[in-house]
Amino acid sequence: MSKEILDEYGQNFRAFMAMAAQFDAKTAVTAKEDGEWSPAFVLHHVADAEMHFALRYFNALTIDKPPVIPFNEDEYPDVLNYAGRDWLNSLALIESIGNLVIVALSPISPTQWERLSAHPEAGEVSLSFLIGKARNHMQAHTEQLKNLL
Repeated sequence: MSKEILDEYGQNFRAFMAMAAQFDAKTAVTAKEDGEWSPAFVLHHVADAEMHFALRYFNALTIDKPPVIPFNEDEYPDVLNYAGRDWLNSLALIESIGNLVIVALSPISPTQWERLSAHPEAGEVSLSFLIGKARNHMQAHTEQLKNLL
């Protein structure tokens, strides 16, 4: 089952990258409506989330029952300077992390897929569970980008 989840993650990652490639220097930084995120803000958000998620996977593989540290994504646009960041850097980071995750996790064993982390709300969760959540996160933001075209 876990290899299938990683395959779906890869499919969703590639779909996200294809959707993001449709934006240019002007359309990436322009919100459709006032108060709505621009595609660049979506890219910054996904880049930040993918960093968090990758660390969770790698910790699960290398630390005995590591804590899953939650992050407050609502604070990120202001605190992490989304308005001043380069959307192309975020896009490159997403691509790099996505490729790294796929390459790093592809050869792991069924036992490694079941390594546990301690989630503050869900309790003990497997690596399979963690990547399953990320797979859905990427898919949701692909739809968000599609709606911003």
